Amino acid sequence: MSEDVSIVLIVAIVFAFIGFRVYLKYRTEQLRSGAGQLSTSLQDENVALKAKALELEDRIQVLESIVTNKNFRLEEEINSLS
Repeated sequence: MSEDVSIVLIVAIVFAFIGFRVYLKYRTEQLRSGAGQLSTSLQDENVALKAKALELEDRIQVLESIVTNKNFRLEEEINSLS
């Protein structure tokens, strides 16, 4: 191999390495910022789901109190007799 080709090859390898390193740094920062947004989104969804679960638990308690109410049971028994 001639000396000129060797020099060009070495310079190309160095620039390729530097370019690849810059690309990896860019992708790392991009993934970090995306992970932060995803984490925030998941936390918001988690809070919303917990609020919905509490709301549904309250509704179930109301329904249970209606069904176990003596007046409700008496009315059901009267309706079943007719």
